[in-house]
Amino acid sequence: MPSLDLTALAVSVALPVAMALLGTILAGSALREWFAQLKRPRWQLPMWAFISVGAVGYVLDGVIFDRLLTLVQDAGGRVVALTALVVVMLYNELWNYAFIGLRSTYAGLVGVLAFLAPLAVLQVALAVYDRPSALLLLVYVVWVLAYDVPWSYTLWRLNPDPRR
Repeated sequence: MPSLDLTALAVSVALPVAMALLGTILAGSALREWFAQLKRPRWQLPMWAFISVGAVGYVLDGVIFDRLLTLVQDAGGRVVALTALVVVMLYNELWNYAFIGLRSTYAGLVGVLAFLAPLAVLQVALAVYDRPSALLLLVYVVWVLAYDVPWSYTLWRLNPDPRR
């Protein structure tokens, strides 16, 4: 059994927390002021469920980050997978700005569609270097494909961006 690497654990907890804070800052007050006023699909999750899904996502990011730091022996593979994970985490927070901060359902849709590329790169990297992490991420990938993409499209159709 590997020993506990406290530095890796601290970084694996701090990074998702920092990303969550960044996303909150980038969204700004628009979450309360703008998002709350949008027409919603009937099947949209309530806000508490969105928050719960986000929290699970941050926990998954932290677990995967820790696994990559402590279990992947191939240094090059570790760098590739860690870089892909950080890019996905950062992109996710930048999406908060594009969609909520800019108050644009169109930017939200385009952003989630573009997000599929770095997410696919991360999924492949994890499949190569850490299969258990690839399975963990697969839960998130299914969520993005089955919920986020159709939700973003429907939200855009219900609330066309007046600047477009």
